[in-house]
Amino acid sequence: MLQNTFLVARQAAILFVLMGAGGLAAKAGWLSRDGAKQMTNIVFYFATPCVIIDSFLTADFTPELVGGMARTAVFAVIAHIAGILISLPVFRREQAERKSVYRMALTFSNCGFMGIPLARGVLGTECVVYISVYIAVFNLFAWTYGVSLFRPGKKLSVRSIFLNPGTTSLLVGLAVAALRFDPPDLVSEPIRLLSALNSPVAMMVLGYYLFTTSLRPQRGEGGMWAAVAVKLLVIPAAALAVSYALGLSGLWLAAALILAAAPSATNVLLFAARFDGNTALAARAVSYCTLLSMVTMPVLLGVALAINPV
Repeated sequence: MLQNTFLVARQAAILFVLMGAGGLAAKAGWLSRDGAKQMTNIVFYFATPCVIIDSFLTADFTPELVGGMARTAVFAVIAHIAGILISLPVFRREQAERKSVYRMALTFSNCGFMGIPLARGVLGTECVVYISVYIAVFNLFAWTYGVSLFRPGKKLSVRSIFLNPGTTSLLVGLAVAALRFDPPDLVSEPIRLLSALNSPVAMMVLGYYLFTTSLRPQRGEGGMWAAVAVKLLVIPAAALAVSYALGLSGLWLAAALILAAAPSATNVLLFAARFDGNTALAARAVSYCTLLSMVTMPVLLGVALAINPV
């Protein structure tokens, strides 16, 4: 178990060093808020989709892999529904502006920015196929339930629900796999190079927000700690217990638990900014959750890998 915990802690530490680079760039004035938003768009629209597509180009689609993808889809749906149901009574009495931030922070994991680089470092490239399925489900919930938190009563766009980077790249990857298409180097090499941007650029963006946000909690923000505690401890521990009870194991289980144990998604902050929510509170919630995850993730994943080795 200690060896597994050290492996995960080492990979998490690498990611936090990259976040430190983003913080340094912010403090030195080399990276502005507009620049961070532009870097986010690069990750969101180019790097992460290329990571997902590249995973399908390199994966060996065995029946076991396809079965794992189906289980991941089911796991993702259950995880998001569970987060929604848990958040409803916990934050029932909170002010509306805070409630939207808390509920989204509890429900949505940082599966793209932190899940992909951590899983790739610990488990290898093959696991990204599973994570891409999780991201597609994440996007479906984010652009329906997530948007409704900040825009109650507003009609949702079908286009935004299905035509987003996560879902679109998954469909492209599935098409490539189904057609057994082997693209020429002129296509595959740029995809590979763009996918390599995902970890460093995403972590630098997170680092920017960490180092430019006032981390001092404000009066009345006690619900933030409840959201962080449930997100980092209750949800992944429950996922581990259920998985162990069902006898699940292997690469699929490890990848799924990385996603369950990941901190709150940066989309909490991005959605708050886009839909005129409480961006300061969202930044604090994501920042605290991300910092504390450096302790909780290695321990939980160490336990998971000790129980069910990959």
